Parts: sequence; structure tokens; C-alpha cells
Amino acid sequence: MRSVVARISSLGALIFVALALAGAPAVDAALSTRGQVPAPAPAATAPTVLRLQNGWYTYFRSSAAAALNVSGVVHLKGAIATSGTNPVAFTMPTALRPTRDVYVQVDLCNATNGRLWIKPTGVVTVQAESGAFSNAQCFTSLDGASYALSAGTGLTLVNGWTGAPFSTSQPTASVVWGAVHLKGAIASGTTSLAFTLPAKMRPATVVYAPVDLCNATNGRLIIQPSGTVSVQVEGGTFSNAQCFTSLDGAWFALSGTAVTLVNGWTGGPFGTAQPATLSAWGVVQFRGAIGSGTNSLAFTLPTNLRPKTVVYVYVDMCNATNGRLIIQPNGQVSVQAESSFSNAQCFTSLEGASFLR
Repeated sequence: MRSVVARISSLGALIFVALALAGAPAVDAALSTRGQVPAPAPAATAPTVLRLQNGWYTYFRSSAAAALNVSGVVHLKGAIATSGTNPVAFTMPTALRPTRDVYVQVDLCNATNGRLWIKPTGVVTVQAESGAFSNAQCFTSLDGASYALSAGTGLTLVNGWTGAPFSTSQPTASVVWGAVHLKGAIASGTTSLAFTLPAKMRPATVVYAPVDLCNATNGRLIIQPSGTVSVQVEGGTFSNAQCFTSLDGAWFALSGTAVTLVNGWTGGPFGTAQPATLSAWGVVQFRGAIGSGTNSLAFTLPTNLRPKTVVYVYVDMCNATNGRLIIQPNGQVSVQAESSFSNAQCFTSLEGASFLR
């Protein structure tokens, strides 16, 4: 009996190796970081195309709107626009719908801030910061938008912060394919410190991850190697964080493969990680931060990580201001700031930036 079991185990190992050699997606070594076991493959091997409605259409030379569930995290893709006034752009398929309301930050026209409001019915509404819906009409990127479907490890809130405002989920965190994904929303804190991550989910360096705040205003999480997580708002209006801070779509990679910077850009400012990439199942994720560049072009992605169309992904900049990465099919990655390029030069965080190839 033992010899039969041994043969079966050996056969299983040979099949696994054969599948890998036959072209199964390569998984970065970072996925085993801190003992984390790689999660199962995505439920589908190709993104589901999303049917646009109410006059919304695919933005010029961008990918069509689509979504893919990768091990319990839904990643969106493409860019849309409209000449109409109805903010409801599409409805998520049943299998990709959250159980509670989700608010996910997205990039709008001229690198301005916006968000997707995704309801359990699947209805997706586009909202712009300060009610400037014209920015959403002009351009709304879905690239980089993501949210977890299932709850992870519960987070203990401190300093008066409460969970699940406005029909959202309680705050949780989970590790998927070498990245820590947050879920839910918080409100009402009396100080910026909101919670502490479990030891196995703490970054080795300081992380700055962008988040959506009240009325689609911009903010970020500052995550220390000790695991403490604080909320910072653009412009210092902390009441926007107290009103509402969404954790959905906020994440950071635990490790990655280094990229080569050009044009005077340097890595790891303000105690952050060196810039890197992490890739699994068609999702390209970034890590670290950069600064000091002399022009917008910062680095070039290797061939196997390049998008098929131009991708626009929101990023956090100096003093929690808004910006974005513009990623070309030739792999060139450029940085654009909403206001002054000096904000990008001062600090550009790559944490939380990703796209579905």
C-alpha cells in the first residue's frame, strides 16, 4: 500500500512539473514570502467583458472594459468615457459582485481623482472628486481598480475608528499571490492611527498606499514595518477621512523583481522599498516608490509584463496628492501628476498600482 501511495505522489509531482514546463503561469519567488502559500488559480482564465450601458463607451485606443477574479480578488481592466450624464456605466456579472457596497479609487481625466461605487446588485456608478463629473465623462480608467470578494483576517480598530460605514464591509486583510489586500471601510477616528496589521502581513519598509475618502476625495494609508496603519488626507482635511475611508482596492506587495530606473529617478525615498514588480495570472503589480526624476519616463517593463494597449493607473504622490502611471505597449512607464510635476519628483509611490494584461 505504501509503495502505491509513493508512486501516486511521485506521479503527481511529475504532472505538476510537466504542467509548469508546458506553459503554466510562472509564479514569482516572492509568493512564498513569510511562509505564505500561493492561492489557487483564478476561477476563469480570461477576463469577462463588461457590457457598457447608458451611453458609456470604450475610450480611444484603450482596452474594452473587463474583469477577472484572481483567487478571490476582482481586477478590472480598460478605460471608458461618455457624452451622457448617467453615472451608471455597467453591471458586474453575478459571480463578481461584492456582498456589501464597495468604493474603489480610479483615475479620471488629467490624473484627477474618482471612484467606482459597486453595489451587491452589481451596478457600478462612476463618481468624481468635488462632483466634477466632466472629468469622469472625459476619461475613466478601470485599470488598477480591484476589490476582494471574501473577508480575510479581521482588523482591530483603535482610536475611535469604526467599521462598515455606508453599507460597506468590516475591515479585513488577506495575502493573495504575495500581496496584502485590504477590504471594507472605516470612519470616525479621533487620530490618524486606525489599526495594526498582523505580523505576517507587515511590510519590511514603509508603504504609502492610496485610498478613497469621503466624496471621492484623495487620501492614503501609511503602513509602518511595525504594522501600524495611519490615514493621511490630501490638503490636511482630516474630516474627509473621518467621514469615510475605503480600504477596498488598497494593497501592497511583500516582495518583487527589481526594475531599472532611468532619467534621474531614484528608488526608496522616505524609507520605502526599491521599485519592483510582481506578476501572477496576468496581473502585474508594482512595489516600492521613486523620486527625483528629470522627466516623466521612469522605467521600462520587460516584454512579458507589457500591456497590449495604453494603461493609466492612479498612484500616490507627495503630501497625498494624486497622480498616475501611463504604461505603453512598449513597456515604457511614465509618471504624470494631477497638478505640479514637482509632486511626482518629490515622491511617487508605486504601492497599490497594478493592471490586468
